[in-house]
Amino acid sequence: PIFVLFHGGYWHIKEYTKEKGSYGVLPLVAAGCRVIAADYEMCPSVTLSELVENTFECFSFTLNYAAKIGASSVSFLGHSAGAHLVISQFHEPRYSKLPHKDLIRDVYLLSGVFDLREVRYTEVANSGNILSITDNNVQELSPVLADFYHLALHPVHFIIVVTTNESKSHFKMSEDMRDTLLKGTNHVKLHLLPNRDHFDIVEQLNDKEAELTEIILEGLKEE
Repeated sequence: PIFVLFHGGYWHIKEYTKEKGSYGVLPLVAAGCRVIAADYEMCPSVTLSELVENTFECFSFTLNYAAKIGASSVSFLGHSAGAHLVISQFHEPRYSKLPHKDLIRDVYLLSGVFDLREVRYTEVANSGNILSITDNNVQELSPVLADFYHLALHPVHFIIVVTTNESKSHFKMSEDMRDTLLKGTNHVKLHLLPNRDHFDIVEQLNDKEAELTEIILEGLKEE
């Protein structure tokens, strides 16, 4: 199996890179996975809309590679802004254009930013409109407002994870994302992790005995 990691960083914090966001590589490799830590260009070098399309290219490349080497499956994990980029690939018309969709197995969305209406006017996420969000694209860029009915015939498993110590905004976005996905597919779970926060929810992934790591590794065993 192949496992792809997308780091967070509000799409523009340059200190967040694939090197810093590659938590969980060792337990996954030990479990027999090929792990890909995806990096991406940060805003404002690209707009958020362009970044979503660049992520589509990453998905397509990975799925073509997986088919070429005969991988059994491909799973994706995104944290915070990375979770937004991951779930955005399951919107139409992008999803229907992905090659080898049958290889996609599990999608982990950790403390994701799913409603751009929530962050559009916040200083930390979009100072000076660094993300180039407009009235015309804010809905398209908000996964909680998307239609996922096309997923009904595709057995992709969506695992949404949020901590009990997360902000009210992130907590609500995770619940709303679950509810939106459930309108299209029954393969959705929401996990609430106790005694974690927005950052160590992903930092724990190098601990093979951490709750989230165990959830991921158990999912791999079910192939």
